[in-house]
Amino acid sequence: MFDKKHQQFRFKYRLLTAKSRVLPNFMVLGARYSGTASLVKLINEHPKLHGTCQSQIHYFDGGLFPEKDNFLKGENWYRAHFPMRKEMPQGHLAYEASTFYSFHPLAAKRLHDLLPKVKLIFVLRNPVDRAIHQYRDAKRHNREYLPLINALQIEEKRLAWTLKNKDYKSGTFIHATYKTRGHYQEQIARYLELFPKEQIKLVSIEELTRHPNKVIGEIYRFLGVENTTRKIDSINLPQVNLEHESDVRNYLQDYFSRRNQAFYEFSGKSFNW
Repeated sequence: MFDKKHQQFRFKYRLLTAKSRVLPNFMVLGARYSGTASLVKLINEHPKLHGTCQSQIHYFDGGLFPEKDNFLKGENWYRAHFPMRKEMPQGHLAYEASTFYSFHPLAAKRLHDLLPKVKLIFVLRNPVDRAIHQYRDAKRHNREYLPLINALQIEEKRLAWTLKNKDYKSGTFIHATYKTRGHYQEQIARYLELFPKEQIKLVSIEELTRHPNKVIGEIYRFLGVENTTRKIDSINLPQVNLEHESDVRNYLQDYFSRRNQAFYEFSGKSFNW
């Protein structure tokens, strides 16, 4: 109880000082279950890169709860999560990491309206593995009752009403979009309609895992900061058993085969998924 009251008091102070706080220079976006937390952990080691007072602010997507909309809380509420301007010396950068922004249909426009110069880092993962990981998490939290193959086969039917009514806070949209969240081309295209490609960088978690020093060096160059990170021996991703029946893997690989090839051409980069 004391901790909760203390946190509430601290955030009230942050709100009172919101106008003296910075907005982010760059964003780390989804896809969800793509290893974003592993990249954020590395970024946090850099002395000139500063995150928010809490993870996953969910401002531009409005949040995950139907009864409240974080976006309606306004810019000062958003600013309250960032460092004070006086705490940010020349050359230091603030950032936010929220994995729902890449998928949410309204987030790109909202983000651009407030932050047209912000740099964007998309963390991507083989959409087959990503979909299975999301399903396992949904099952673990009792958000899914169907076997995976059945949930995949009826995903479009489940989503039809939600998409028609733009109900982006529905449990179906948030938790049961196993295949749809892997439609990377559609999601990134929304941002490219608003942001120049020079402000966007795509990172695959597989490449980060294989070549962590190379990839993190590229990210720092993209952000315009020197590479001060220690030599990285390996990346410890959350261990999730992604083995599944061959019919599930065959179904997903067939589903994503042409989509992946189209995405490689669209992005100009082969991710070898």
